[in-house]
Amino acid sequence: MKLKRITSLVMLWSMIMMTYTGIILYISPHGRVAYWTNWELFGWSKDQFADIHTTFMALFILTTLLHVYYNWTPLLSYMKNKAKAFVFFTKEMVVAIVIMLVFLFGTLLTAPPFSTFLEFGDEIKESWVEKSEEPPYGHAEESTLKDFSQKTGYELDQVLKVLAVHNITASKSQTLEDIAMKEGKKPGEIFGWITSSLGENRPENQITGLGRKSFEEIAKELNMDSELLLQELESMGIKAEKKDKFKSTVEKQGFNAREVIDGFSNRFLKEK
Repeated sequence: MKLKRITSLVMLWSMIMMTYTGIILYISPHGRVAYWTNWELFGWSKDQFADIHTTFMALFILTTLLHVYYNWTPLLSYMKNKAKAFVFFTKEMVVAIVIMLVFLFGTLLTAPPFSTFLEFGDEIKESWVEKSEEPPYGHAEESTLKDFSQKTGYELDQVLKVLAVHNITASKSQTLEDIAMKEGKKPGEIFGWITSSLGENRPENQITGLGRKSFEEIAKELNMDSELLLQELESMGIKAEKKDKFKSTVEKQGFNAREVIDGFSNRFLKEK
C-alpha cells in the first residue's frame, strides 16, 4: 500500500462527507425547531450532522496538508513562468486569489448572487416551521419547568398535573428536554399536552417566527404601520426595507432579534 494513494482517497471521501453534511446543514431547520421537535434525517440529528461535518473537516485539512507535501513539486510548477523562474503571482494564482476574494467579500457584504443563495437556504430552513409546532420562545426545551412556567405564564402546579395525567413524574428543576428524552417524546409534544389541557398562553406581545417574517409582517402583528415600524427601528440604528427578513437583517447590524422585538413592542404599546 502506498500512503500517497491512501491520502488522496481519504481526502476525496472526506470532501464527499463534508459536502453531504454541509448540504444537510444548509437545508436543516433552525436550532429552535430542530431541538424542539427532535428533528432527524436518515436517523441523524442536526447536532450529529454538525459533529460529523466538523470531524471530517479536520480529516480533510490533515489529508490536504499531506497531499500538498506529496505533491509539492507539481504545485511549485504552477508558480513558475515560461523561463522556469519562480513567480508567486502567476496569472493562475491571481485568478485563484480573485475568485477567493469575490466569494469572501460577496458573502460578507451579502451581495448577489451570494445573498440570494443564503436567503434561499434560510427559506428552506424556515419552511420546516410550517410543518411543526414552533416553541413559545427560543430554546424553550432547555428551560426548567419552573422557568418555563414563568416565561409562558402557566402555573407550575398545573403543568405538573398535566404531566402526571400522562404518567410523567417530574420536578420543577428538570428541563423539558430531559423529560422528553426520558419519556421518549419530543419537547414539542409535551408542550402540546400542556396547551391542550391549559389552553394557549403565550407571553403577552410574544411574536414568534422572527426568522421567516418580514418587517411588513412584523408590523402587521403589532397592528401598526410598517413605515412607522421602520422609522422607529431606524431611530434605534436599524435600517431595513419592508420586505427584508426581520431576524437576519437585525442581527447583521449587531442586534439581538428577540431583544429588539420585545423591547420595541413593549415601548410602542406603552406609548399607545
